[in-house]
Amino acid sequence: MFFKKMKKWGKQEEILDLDDPQYILKNMQSLLASEQCEIRNGALLLPQWRVTVRPEIAQLKEQSAVLNFYVDSPDWDRRLFECSAALGSDRKQALGMAEGGFLFGMLDGISAMVKGKHTDRLETVFDGSIHRWSMYQSNVVGMGDSPQENEVSALWRLLREGIAQRIGNQKICCVKVYGAKNGDSITGECRINDTVSPELSGMVADYVREWNTQGFGSQKQFFFLKQEEETYTPYPYSEEQLAGFTRQAIQLYRRSAEQGSYEDYYDALLTQLDDHHLAEELYSFLPEMCAEHAFTSLSYPESFSIHRGETDITVYKSQLASYYPIQNALLHELGGDEFTDELYKAFIAVSSVYSVICSAKEQGADLLANGGRIYVSCGFSQHYLVR
Repeated sequence: MFFKKMKKWGKQEEILDLDDPQYILKNMQSLLASEQCEIRNGALLLPQWRVTVRPEIAQLKEQSAVLNFYVDSPDWDRRLFECSAALGSDRKQALGMAEGGFLFGMLDGISAMVKGKHTDRLETVFDGSIHRWSMYQSNVVGMGDSPQENEVSALWRLLREGIAQRIGNQKICCVKVYGAKNGDSITGECRINDTVSPELSGMVADYVREWNTQGFGSQKQFFFLKQEEETYTPYPYSEEQLAGFTRQAIQLYRRSAEQGSYEDYYDALLTQLDDHHLAEELYSFLPEMCAEHAFTSLSYPESFSIHRGETDITVYKSQLASYYPIQNALLHELGGDEFTDELYKAFIAVSSVYSVICSAKEQGADLLANGGRIYVSCGFSQHYLVR
């Protein structure tokens, strides 16, 4: 592993139009000449890695480019996503820089993972079960006036403990870290499975603030955590299946709200799903997610409390296999015509977030006007399994 400083993209015979994704695929194929790879159906296949990369041009302007990359493998429990943006003196250079940011960043870390070149091991505990992981890191991809003397494992040492607290029973976990400094303007971001961790992002911002740089400088690095098979328990549903279950739960709730029979909602949900763990999660999470979406002037921690029978536990949302897939599915449904304002308000009305807002107002405190931080608690049966 080494620090990779992005330089101007080298010359390449311009066979295809820059707006054609095939241009990016041809570039990647030539740069990965040491690996067996082929272009098929708009994607780059790396059969020895069992990995497929599908690029998408999100934006291409005269001096900037934004590329999306979707990476899949049958050996993983999730699709990986990377948005790589870059500036250049012209469209071609900007496109090449954005592509290079993906190749020398995310794909470099994936290469280390598929080849078993780990740089650390760690052990975590999630709901009483031990999970053991191997960590694989990418290059540090620097742009502009970023400090080259920084050691490649500096960000991992900074974030290791916080990341370990936020992973549950995933098969693999992708962590993206990005920091940038431009004078007094500081950017720090840490994403776990493409979801921002505000607390870890704050640590990255503090780290970047100490850079002794002139002008703009940025660094990006990826960490991949792969769980050992001996400690991994497969989750029974894919993200697509969870999206379907979320849609069913919303439809059931609409019918319950229209009939004024909210008390029967959980039983109907359980009957339809035949999984009381997931039924309890959808029953509890959807109202809170709607409330958090509605009341953006408030802040919400990355963790919440679960009251399970006689015991209380605190979990990070990122630890649960279902939480963010359910939230993403809900956000998708919110953009549709069938999710009416009446349904939205009906979900919010039964949330604990709304209850706290109303209780505070009765005591003379206007949280919506003055802001505040709400800690969410969810009640589950003693048989509920955290997974």
